[in-house]
Amino acid sequence: NTITIAFGHGIAVAPIQAAAAVAAIANGGDLITPTFLKAAPDDKARATHVLSGQTSEAMRYIMRLNAAEGSAKKAAVPYYFVGGKTGTAEKVIGGRYIHNRLFTTFMAAAPMNDPKYLFITIMDEPQGLPESGGYATAAWNSGVVTGKVIERVAPILGLPPQFEPPVRPFPQMVKLNAYHVNQLGGP
Repeated sequence: NTITIAFGHGIAVAPIQAAAAVAAIANGGDLITPTFLKAAPDDKARATHVLSGQTSEAMRYIMRLNAAEGSAKKAAVPYYFVGGKTGTAEKVIGGRYIHNRLFTTFMAAAPMNDPKYLFITIMDEPQGLPESGGYATAAWNSGVVTGKVIERVAPILGLPPQFEPPVRPFPQMVKLNAYHVNQLGGP
């Protein structure tokens, strides 16, 4: 199990636990106890700070890149600056991983430069389709569905479209990249 944990197998996490963890990544590093009740004014004060702001920003940057150019690009929604992470896990049946029986998940936040909403889509044993080349991984189903949901609900939630890319959406990443170019030599 130790080896499989490295790539997300071998552990079980409830969806609300995963959502709380991703919310901490998205909100600047504060782990807030999840609830189905409307947020209380003191929720932020009762939060446990688990990540630095710089780490949170780096993770949001990576999640944004994943939706813009990575495995989650089918979840990208024009003008909403979505970011997220795909997850595909093989089911364990009879003590063995079954490669064609999957759980797929996509967790997304929007807009990634100033996250307001978190979305999670989970599918149990999705089937590959001809248009996915027969693949049934999260990039081909949970990610796609999440993007469609965001596209439909963003206007209802009052998230305005961003017709221009945000100006300096990840300022720490600009500094960090400039530092590495300076240290490593570059153009």
